[in-house]
Amino acid sequence: MATAYLSQGTAVATETSGGNCNPTCPATVTAGDVLLGFVYFEGTATAPTTPSGWTLLDGPRVVESTIGRMWVYGKIADGTEDGTAISFGTQAVTTMRGARIHSYSGRVSGNIDELVVGFAFLSHATDPQMPSVTTTIANSLAVAHVIQNDNNALAAATGESGGDWVESVAEAVFALTPGMVLQAQHATMASIGTISGGAVAATNDPSGVIAFEVRPEVPTVNQTPTPDAIAAPAVMPAPTILAQHIPGPIIVMAPRVAP
Repeated sequence: MATAYLSQGTAVATETSGGNCNPTCPATVTAGDVLLGFVYFEGTATAPTTPSGWTLLDGPRVVESTIGRMWVYGKIADGTEDGTAISFGTQAVTTMRGARIHSYSGRVSGNIDELVVGFAFLSHATDPQMPSVTTTIANSLAVAHVIQNDNNALAAATGESGGDWVESVAEAVFALTPGMVLQAQHATMASIGTISGGAVAATNDPSGVIAFEVRPEVPTVNQTPTPDAIAAPAVMPAPTILAQHIPGPIIVMAPRVAP
């Protein structure tokens, strides 16, 4: 079964002290779906709170030294998350915080940290640049979370090789100070391979991209031994030859005759 993009919840952003950074899950969530939360906080002094039942998968990734930081959180859905708001904290700061949750289908088996792997990151002073993602099994999905520290419109990346980045859904744009845009892209990878290169044409503002693989199952271990792993036939020890006692010549004494 192939991993596929499903849906997204409502993105949120705030720069109010004590404001809740609480995006919603997609309106319909099925048990077994992979849920990924993409979080961006302006600056480097403040971090999200990990929600109950969720796992921090990657981050913090620093955008242009001090501009902001990015995180990816994940969860295997239990089917009760329909439209549920997930809080990443009510931090007492007035810097921008934003988040969005996306869902993916196709999971066959595996825990969230076994399925969402191979993280790479690129930061850039202007347009978002796409990191390379290598898929480890067939039917995986390459996924990229893109942030730009301003309220710009973003399109799908162009100029990549080994696959095709497409927008999963229209980006979420927030007219804060200075503004924020959150975008998700994905590339369907039918076979094992690497998608590399590419950039998003946008207004020149600091940006960051976290990219990774979402696979449908945990790869099975190849049980077929390689030639080097095949044991050589056991060498039987040489037989031990026991020394035999060979008696010396038998001397027969003639009887003594009396004179």
